[in-house]
Amino acid sequence: MGNNRRNFLKTLSVLPLSGSFTGLGHIPTELTSLPESSNAVTALAKIGSVRLVKPSAIKQSPFGIGCETLDRDLWKPGEVYPWVTDLPVKWGRLQTGWGRVEREKGKYDWAWLDESVDGLISRGVTPFFNVSYGNTNYMAGEVGYHPLDSAEANQAWKRYVTALTKRYKNKVKHYEIWNEPNLAGFWSPDKPNPPKYVQLVRETAPIIRKNCPGAIIIGGVVSQMPTYYIQEMLKVGLTDLIDIFSFHPYTTIPEAYSERTVALRKLLDQYNPDIQIWQGENGFPSDPNSTGYGGEGPWTERIQAKIMLRRMLTDCSLDITMTLWFLIVDLHDYPKGSGKVNYKGILRQKPEVKPKIAYKALQHLGSLVHGEVRTRSSIVHAVAGNEPAAEKEYRLFGNGLKKSLDGICSAVLNTANGTVFAYWSGAKAADEAAAQTIHLFLWDWEARGFNEPVLVDPLTGDILALTDHQKIYDHDKWRVDAEAQVFRNLPLQDYPLLIMEKSKVV
Repeated sequence: MGNNRRNFLKTLSVLPLSGSFTGLGHIPTELTSLPESSNAVTALAKIGSVRLVKPSAIKQSPFGIGCETLDRDLWKPGEVYPWVTDLPVKWGRLQTGWGRVEREKGKYDWAWLDESVDGLISRGVTPFFNVSYGNTNYMAGEVGYHPLDSAEANQAWKRYVTALTKRYKNKVKHYEIWNEPNLAGFWSPDKPNPPKYVQLVRETAPIIRKNCPGAIIIGGVVSQMPTYYIQEMLKVGLTDLIDIFSFHPYTTIPEAYSERTVALRKLLDQYNPDIQIWQGENGFPSDPNSTGYGGEGPWTERIQAKIMLRRMLTDCSLDITMTLWFLIVDLHDYPKGSGKVNYKGILRQKPEVKPKIAYKALQHLGSLVHGEVRTRSSIVHAVAGNEPAAEKEYRLFGNGLKKSLDGICSAVLNTANGTVFAYWSGAKAADEAAAQTIHLFLWDWEARGFNEPVLVDPLTGDILALTDHQKIYDHDKWRVDAEAQVFRNLPLQDYPLLIMEKSKVV
């Protein structure tokens, strides 16, 4: 974990190239001045398509998919799980549903949860449990109701958690305690209370560890990034009880959480530097009038897919070891009895289960980026496409006389598929954004960059030829002022494009 933390700190050089994302609600002036090209990506010659892999064919992945609300029977695994077979992610989040398991006092029905767990495992996906919510046998409600205010409910909760961990100890090792306790709707019947939530973790985590040797405990599980709530949790000892801190960064501009995540990392280090960070739930609707999201539109399938790609690669650039998309399928009649729809799924549920653009984009991304993913020691600078990009410009960068183009995001990653260099515009995603061009300088501090680079579009799965690139260095002198690789006339989109080694993808 110490190596992960050190790698995390290096990401400060590969986040927004301007060093800040203040004001990302509009397109930066530098970007609006770029020359427009209505078809910049397809102007490059297509030389292949992404080879899709199954989750069973990859050993590790930073990507997860939300399989929540089965505790409320809002979708059927038998209809949805066949689509997981071809979705190359390695993590699946499940809610354990005390209320559904123990409908009758003292009697547990695990059949539906067995189906949920075994369905993921059989497809090569590792399930992790979100252990949360109440039971009307012991309290006034289920969703959001905690067991701390009644001795009977508290004892019943502990019996349930004991039975849960004993049953699944050989199948599930990661246990997340509660869901978004900083929201009133998920912490009832009283108001959100950080010390009280930590007390729940303090009472629950030892039961899990006792009955599931080697269990990994995930805590926090906060909606957004509530600074005061997090501070209060840490003050009363949360980091002594957990192994991973998870948060849910719902936002219109995915990169807006980068600085806050860096701040969270530094704060956690003050208490326990071995605590990992997971992005445990994040999504974006594909259709208007979706429940469960308060951000800005517009809403289309294409925008949803772009936001997903940006979210996951931003998290990778922060060395977040797991980043999860909420969720696998749209939820109808959510909340129960409302008749409304949550459109954050990557599959439609009605009139039949079928994939959205985001499903296919995640297939592409998961097939390309997998293994033990970490940020690569590198520096990236961008130049507008209507400016020159040669050794002179490199020297200006080195002397601090030229600034990198504002509003460009990047992630340079080591993966099982080699180096992945992702870049994109941090502007608000649009259904059909005007394509633009940029030049990128890459300083690879771990090797010599790319030998035969190609451009991969994870939205479409197209692999495109790159012809205008050059390594700038002196073969005869050990000088350090000209060691960059420049990629010229690259298409710039409001979603990530990936530069990869041709031999890894074609």
